[in-house]
Amino acid sequence: MPELKIKDGRSPSVRGCIAYLTRGGRAIASDYINCEEVDPDGRPVWKQMDDLRLDAGNGRADSVHGNAAPRTFEHIIISPDPRDDVDLATLQKLATTWARKYFGGYQVAIYYHDDNRGNIPHAHLVVNNTNVVSGERVSAKMRSGQLRRMNDDLQKMAAELGLRAFAGTDRNADEKAHAKAPKRAGRNARTREELAIIAEGGYSWKEDIRQRMVCAVKLSRTESEFLESCSALGLTVRENKRGDWVFSLDARETRQVSGKKLGSDYSRYGIERWLARERSSGKPKISFEAAERMRAALAPMAAAGGTAPSILGVIDGRRYTVGDVAGMLDLCEELDIRSMDDFHAASVGPMPKDERERLRASWRLARSLGHLPEHRQRIDGEFRKRRGSSSGGGAPKAQQQAVQAARMPEIAPTEIEER
Repeated sequence: MPELKIKDGRSPSVRGCIAYLTRGGRAIASDYINCEEVDPDGRPVWKQMDDLRLDAGNGRADSVHGNAAPRTFEHIIISPDPRDDVDLATLQKLATTWARKYFGGYQVAIYYHDDNRGNIPHAHLVVNNTNVVSGERVSAKMRSGQLRRMNDDLQKMAAELGLRAFAGTDRNADEKAHAKAPKRAGRNARTREELAIIAEGGYSWKEDIRQRMVCAVKLSRTESEFLESCSALGLTVRENKRGDWVFSLDARETRQVSGKKLGSDYSRYGIERWLARERSSGKPKISFEAAERMRAALAPMAAAGGTAPSILGVIDGRRYTVGDVAGMLDLCEELDIRSMDDFHAASVGPMPKDERERLRASWRLARSLGHLPEHRQRIDGEFRKRRGSSSGGGAPKAQQQAVQAARMPEIAPTEIEER
């Protein structure tokens, strides 16, 4: 199924983002909606977008959003399923059809790249924040319910073009079954027996499987990545006669349970929907490279630590559970942490003791797993929200560096290699 990723652009101009997308001739093709590469007045596309925002009073200096930097554009990425081996013409039809449905009244510049692993074409859409007729801001269209509809429609359009969409041969039948499922069969549903075991502090192998599945979703974008993540986390997955998945712990292979019995959100269809919601939520997602490195680091842990219930593995004498890994991924998502440097940036400013301990524990686990790069790879025009600052700018750079240096020992314990 195609992946939809949305990032808010909050820089004063669209120029930086478009320069990044076209740098060195990396764009293999382009399309434009309500704008041109260069208009009759000689203005490049970024200038057309900037001028429209200013004329409509939606420029950065004209916007009032408290201390928050206003959204000046949306950067949307459409990535087809690698198994489809999509050609450029099909991708262009998918991207332009989808863009015209949801942003037909806005200026949209679409650039196509194939500079990833496998040279798979994917589309970058830059959507200006101002409607060309009404002057309405694009933010009104970016609410969570609308984002889910955008993703659902993208899947339908992909299926109509012969591309992979949601798993299963009959999506409508899957949706009906999902709707008829009892309310208790949701993501957090547990039987009375399970609740009693958990309340007494005991071990539930079904709950252990659920936690590993949640962690696998956070490490994945597609069905194939989800299955790879399950394997790395010590889960064996097979398909039953009805097309649903059956899960078992590697260390307890005799205990098996279908995803549907764990809850409707844990069925094969439920997982696909879950992955789609995660992708269309607009929340920062772990990069493909970081997820791959993390799966490689987790696999030997799960193999060695799987004999102990709920313990994923041991690093440097510390016992880690799947919950620890999921908590670290939650924190990275919450604070948009994509490098080890970002942990230190997040430590700037006062915070409750328990939050600082959570940050320290996540830093330690991320350092031990080695899945994050030391330094962030910045993309021109990308907004980086920092802890304690709604504007993304934070304190002056010199002040931030001074505070960061002062707090570094709190984040880098002596038992971990200090930077």
